[in-house]
Amino acid sequence: MLNVINRRFRTGFIALISLTLISALLISAIAFYSYSDKELGGTYGQKIDTISEFRTTLVKDSLLIFIPPAVMAVIFVITAIVLYTHRIVGPLVRIKAVTRQISEGDFNILVKLREKDAIMPLADALNKLSSGYRERFSILGKALDEMSRDAAEMRQAVERGDMEAAEAKREELGKKAGEIKTMLSGIRL
Repeated sequence: MLNVINRRFRTGFIALISLTLISALLISAIAFYSYSDKELGGTYGQKIDTISEFRTTLVKDSLLIFIPPAVMAVIFVITAIVLYTHRIVGPLVRIKAVTRQISEGDFNILVKLREKDAIMPLADALNKLSSGYRERFSILGKALDEMSRDAAEMRQAVERGDMEAAEAKREELGKKAGEIKTMLSGIRL
């Protein structure tokens, strides 16, 4: 089965997103730990005052600790998604243009992608398809040219009155027509 998107692309994308989210989580955890690691004080009263002060500022300070890494992670993930999807959508647009040209009969065109584009396997398969059809139609064109020459030679033989030569050319034309029929039966569009 054809693997349309490179595995390295998928693995790299998943690793990048995972690493970003883990990094944001670690930054938040380290910041929260360093903020909450406070001395409570030596006396019981000082400990109660520190805990009360800590409790009142906990929500506000927690937001200040967690929101910046979360926003940075979201921005980074969105940027990564845009860049990574560009490596899929751009090549798909090029493949669409090439397939339109192939459907119009231009088998000399190839899909040209960048090395890091995600859908190189699809482009390679399309290029292989195009070159296969190009080879088949080249062979078919040569066979038709030979038939045309044989038909001209048969007509000349008939005009000269050489019926044996004309009959031999007719038989050759019949064999070549059979070969062309066989070639055409192998071409599926």
